Amino acid sequence: MDIPDALGAGLIVGMVIATQFGAVGALLLETAVRAGPRAGAAAGLGVASVDMAYATGAVVAGGAARAGLAAHQAEVKTVAAVILALVGVHGFWALTRNPSRDQRAQAPTLGEVTRPFGALSAQYLRFVGLTAINPLTLVYFASVTASLSLSGVAQGVAFVAGAGIASALWHLALSLAAGHAGRRFTPTTQRVVSIAGRLAVVVMAIRLAIAV
Repeated sequence: MDIPDALGAGLIVGMVIATQFGAVGALLLETAVRAGPRAGAAAGLGVASVDMAYATGAVVAGGAARAGLAAHQAEVKTVAAVILALVGVHGFWALTRNPSRDQRAQAPTLGEVTRPFGALSAQYLRFVGLTAINPLTLVYFASVTASLSLSGVAQGVAFVAGAGIASALWHLALSLAAGHAGRRFTPTTQRVVSIAGRLAVVVMAIRLAIAV
């Protein structure tokens, strides 16, 4: 396999993995609708960063990473289910505690106006953490890289670059579209989207726990 083929493989695999809708996707849409396209874009880049890191780990560790994680799938799923459930419950608690929070995008505070990069970096780091709790993504990448038989640093770098680009493009497109659509929503609609997104996370946590 030459470098262009490795890049193309990374683009395809990265897009396939990125388009699998799950708890992180639901939270990404909810965040973009509630907080706007810039916050959504920062969150989307956080997801893409972890996808790229897992692709790197798969290229470097290969079958060892796949075997190690596959042997502890039950434990990994249990931890992920617990964390997702906590995220969902905390989200509902935040809505109950401060019902007006979903309207920040329409009426930003002075602190939010003067510290935009701090808010964006917080969203980025939040989604880095949320995405990283599902290391089974590393198993998917490891399975693919094992079948591709990548040889050499250049091919590995090309594959990782392709996976990262595909993930970034998908999550940016998703978050920007949702963020711009959210600006047309009424406060009530935004709140409904927030509730639906957090409910989806709790449901996915339950499904993950049942599958253990």
